Amino acid sequence: MDISTSKIKDILDEFGVGVHSECGKLDIVLMHRPGKELLRLTKENHDHFLYDALPNIIQTQQSHDIFSQYLRDHGIHVLYLEDLLRQTLISSDQARSQLIQGILTNSHFNHNNQQQSLLALQQWLLHRTPEQLTEDIIVGVACSQDELGTSDYAQILLTTNNSMNEYLIPPLPNLLFMRDGFSIIDNHVFIWQMNKPTRINEPLLLHIIFQYHPHLSNYGLEIIEWHKNIDESDKEIPTIEGGDVAYLGDGILLIGCSERTNRTGIEALTRTGLFHQVIVIMIPPERCYMHLDTILSSVGKHAFTLHGLLAETMQIYTVENQYSHQKTCLKPKWISHGCNVRQTLRKLLNNPDLIFYDAKDEQTSIDEQRQCRHNVVVIDDCHVVTYAGSDAEKGIVTHMTHNNMCRVGLIPFEGLLEGGGGVHCMTNAVRRRPK
Repeated sequence: MDISTSKIKDILDEFGVGVHSECGKLDIVLMHRPGKELLRLTKENHDHFLYDALPNIIQTQQSHDIFSQYLRDHGIHVLYLEDLLRQTLISSDQARSQLIQGILTNSHFNHNNQQQSLLALQQWLLHRTPEQLTEDIIVGVACSQDELGTSDYAQILLTTNNSMNEYLIPPLPNLLFMRDGFSIIDNHVFIWQMNKPTRINEPLLLHIIFQYHPHLSNYGLEIIEWHKNIDESDKEIPTIEGGDVAYLGDGILLIGCSERTNRTGIEALTRTGLFHQVIVIMIPPERCYMHLDTILSSVGKHAFTLHGLLAETMQIYTVENQYSHQKTCLKPKWISHGCNVRQTLRKLLNNPDLIFYDAKDEQTSIDEQRQCRHNVVVIDDCHVVTYAGSDAEKGIVTHMTHNNMCRVGLIPFEGLLEGGGGVHCMTNAVRRRPK
C-alpha cells in the first residue's frame, strides 16, 4: 500500500507526532511490509541473518497484511518505512548523498581498506535512482552481473570482490521488526545502535528518514545523539535496541539489559538527563529472551504481561546520574531493588494494584513465551494484539480476557514467528497519546 506524501502530511497535521506512553491510544504506527529481502534467506545463511527458520514469503505477507488491517480497522494510521524512505530520497539530494556515504562507511570494502572497490561502489551507487537506492538498501545487492549490470564500475566490483562476501550491500530481513531501530519518546527520536552487525544499515536509513523526510522532519521531533554520552573509561561500544525500551510516560523509562542492550548503552541514555527515573531489568542473555518485550509488555495503565519463569530471578535496578561539585556528569549509579519483578515494579511505579498476566502454569508459560505471546502491542488501554494459537484453557490470552478484563485481537503467526519476534516487535509508534 503506497501512501502519498500529501496523505502523510494530512495524517501528521491531524494527529501530530510524539509518543507519551506505552499504553495510551495509538494513532500512528510505522511498520515495514516484508518483501524480496526475505528471498535472500537460505538454509545456509538464515542463522547469520538472525532467523530461526526460513519463512514462506507469501504467508509472511498475508499475516502481516492481516495485522496491519486490524490496526487500520481500529483507527490507527499505518505508515510504511519503504514509502517514507523512497519519498525522502526523491525529495532530498542531501539524503541520497548521506545514504550512499553510510553504505560506503559500513561496507566490507571500507573495513578491508579496498579503496579501488570502494570507489567503484560509490560510482555505481551515484548512478542509481532514488527508487533503486530504496530497494538496494532494503533488499540488498548481490555481487552478480544480473544485479550489477555491465558498466565499468560493475566489472571492477565483480573482479575485486572476495567470493566470501555474497552481498555488496547486505539485505535487511530484520526490518520486519521495526521496533528495534528507533524509539520516539515524547518529542525526541532515539536512533539505536544495533548489537548485531547484520543490522548495521537499519539505523542509517532511519536517521535519514527522520532528518530529511519532506514532512516527518518538520513536526518538531529532535534526534538525540545519545550514544555520544559515554564515559572515556568505557571499553564497550554502547548498544540499545528498541525491543528493550518501554517508555511508561511522565519521564519513566523501563529498559531491559539483555543480549542486545548493554550497560554502557543504558548509562549513555541515562546521561541525556531526559528521564527522571530509569528502571532496568537484567534479562538472561539468551536468544529466546533477546529483548524485554519478549517477556514483559505493557497491557494498559495498570497491567503488564510477564513470563512467570523469570519473574523472581531477574535483578532490577534504578540508574541515577551523579554529578561532581563542578556539576560534571559522573558514571551513573546502579541501585539494586532485588529480583522480584512484580513486587518491585508495584513499588517503583507507586501502583500496588498492578496486574501481571501470564499462562496458568509454568510449562504453558514457557510455550507461550517461545511463541511470542507475552509480546503484545497496545491499541488502547486494555486492548492489545498478539499472536493467535494460545492454549484455550491455560494460555495467557485466556488470563487476559477473563471477566472481560482485556480485549485481545489475534493475528496469524505463520511466516512471522520464524524471525523470533512478535507483534510488538513489528510496530513502532509515531504518535501515541498519554496513558
